[in-house]
Amino acid sequence: MAKLYAFELSGEHPTVPRSEALSLLRIHAGSFREVAGRERCLLVEADNLDLGVIEQRLAMTHRILEVLTVCDAEPESVEQALRSLDLPRRSYRVRASRLGECAIKSHDLERLAGGVLHAMGYRAELENPEMDIRAIISCNKVVFGYEAAKPDRGGFERRRPHLKPFFYPGVLMPRMARALVNISMSRPGELLLDPFSGTAGILVEACLIGIRGVGVDVQEKLNRGARANLEGMEADLVIGDARSLPFKNSSVDAVVTDTPYGRSAVIKARSKDEILSRSFEEIHRVLRAGRRAVIVTDRPVENMLRSNGFRIAELHSDRVHRSLTRYVHVCEKPADF
Repeated sequence: MAKLYAFELSGEHPTVPRSEALSLLRIHAGSFREVAGRERCLLVEADNLDLGVIEQRLAMTHRILEVLTVCDAEPESVEQALRSLDLPRRSYRVRASRLGECAIKSHDLERLAGGVLHAMGYRAELENPEMDIRAIISCNKVVFGYEAAKPDRGGFERRRPHLKPFFYPGVLMPRMARALVNISMSRPGELLLDPFSGTAGILVEACLIGIRGVGVDVQEKLNRGARANLEGMEADLVIGDARSLPFKNSSVDAVVTDTPYGRSAVIKARSKDEILSRSFEEIHRVLRAGRRAVIVTDRPVENMLRSNGFRIAELHSDRVHRSLTRYVHVCEKPADF
């Protein structure tokens, strides 16, 4: 039976968190449909949802609620919604998160909801409640529910690039790297390729969720450092050129890569356009039909990707700093190619 879930998305990127959640739903739910996509709150109806796997994989979601009710962010609507619920007779605690601008503040909603529950005969317990009720306030709506999953976001902090055995400037942060791996829709046991693997940040995040990784980089120094970062993980590294990948046709299940830009990078080509175009051709060749490549660049390159046989499923962008905008191209190799 389908249930209603609310994903409390992080604000680290304007569009990637939603894409990450929907990509994981496509491979870890029996079926689902998007009900609403309010600011940083994604409501979906899903059945046979593997919450344990999704909780382990997610990078840009604070928590997932199993939804009890949705109402307007007004006192009368909140009271009516709570009084309509058939809650178990247990001690309770209400915690609220306000996402963006809204007429009601989180602590005011907690006080309001707590007062309604108390009037209904429930006992408040702030330290060790038997029942935790979460509320998400977004776009003048309130979503009440039980916390069904809460990803461990602290692990990403412990894997920040400068804390790893080998550090090189200009790399993706772990949360973004994990989110892009998830958007590739790769599954445990499958093979993910990073043809510009650098310090192996993308491969680390793939390996931690059971995906086999293989990386290619032209610089021997980076390959040595990447091996230290990947110690104990199921990944292979190759010194090579992304323009001539040493893999058979249709031999990898997913590609996720951060192409050379805005950093010290050795580009053994006549121009950046040449290395991008020829590497896209190679990525298309080695990727299995019907699968995804997630490619990060410092400018939109949809036409170049299309000319190499890809279909553009999504394009995400964000300003990293004043002089750099990052573009995330989610590409698919047509199933009938």
